[in-house]
Amino acid sequence: MRDKTMKALVLEEAYRLTMKEVPVPEVPEGYALVKILAVSVCGSDIHAYRGNALLLTYPRILGHELCGVVEEINAPAEDLRVGDKVSVLPYLSCGRCAACRQGRENCCTGLKVLGVHVEGGIAGYVSVPVSALLQVPRDMDPKTAALIEPLSVSAHAVRRGGVTAGDRVLVLGAGPIGLGAAEAARAAGAEVRVADVNPERRAFVRERFGYEVLDPAEDFDSALRAWTGGEYPNRVIDSTGNRGSNAAAIHYLSAAGSLVYVGLQSDTLDISDPAFHIREATVYASRVAQMRDFRYVLEQIQRGTIRAERMITDTAGLSQAKEAFEEWVSRGGAVFKGVIEAE
Repeated sequence: MRDKTMKALVLEEAYRLTMKEVPVPEVPEGYALVKILAVSVCGSDIHAYRGNALLLTYPRILGHELCGVVEEINAPAEDLRVGDKVSVLPYLSCGRCAACRQGRENCCTGLKVLGVHVEGGIAGYVSVPVSALLQVPRDMDPKTAALIEPLSVSAHAVRRGGVTAGDRVLVLGAGPIGLGAAEAARAAGAEVRVADVNPERRAFVRERFGYEVLDPAEDFDSALRAWTGGEYPNRVIDSTGNRGSNAAAIHYLSAAGSLVYVGLQSDTLDISDPAFHIREATVYASRVAQMRDFRYVLEQIQRGTIRAERMITDTAGLSQAKEAFEEWVSRGGAVFKGVIEAE
């Protein structure tokens, strides 16, 4: 057992966060110890705080959108050195199940996620497999690098939907995952529209990113028809995690189009069978991301085609993480992406 301790933000139970001194994690064989530089707060962290996370168990150190620097390595690692700046793939797969054997480790039957099933990274350090680390440039802002994970979830959804140049892509939901999907689709050469019921989110996406943003409550069908010459978009990505949106999404899709569900909700997924069949639609689930998505997002950030830094609205130091987290939750949609930084 290590004799060193670190600060960590622990969610003891719903609505009860504490900043604690806890042991620095062990570094088993095949793992590396990463000193955390920045953690982006995810919507799932907020759901956990409110007591409605689907898979999280309490108590838990939150945080899975991470950037850090390698402090210790307990494995042969030709391409990784102590001192390297890294983004962390926070999904732990078994490597043996049906999904893993097909190279689909992101939907491993025993998947564990940092900050959900095991301890996360709103802390001084995190211990993760060496294979889960992606080296990023030394001069990359850690706050930007922390956004590689959520942007990779978005990019995975775009890849699942087979988005290519010339596609018309409608993204439902203007939160971080939806906006990330819009950025990845735009980077692929698609024509993109974003829709959201929240006026604050619509304004943010329009003003910071320049997308045309639609209000589903105002002549939505007419707007989609006008955009597409009456055909509707051939790719729809639903990031909302809202049952009503999930059910409506098929009606916004063109014939022979593809619909991707990346937002998660706990209720039944209802799709009109006639609407599904007459389109001969293809419907995909999209779960988290793979290392290939991380590499793609890093490349696009470096090229400037995915504009990660524009998502950040708020920052705080680790010592103020509890107060900042609670304040960000209270401000709701006014906080798009909050990032906790090492001090």
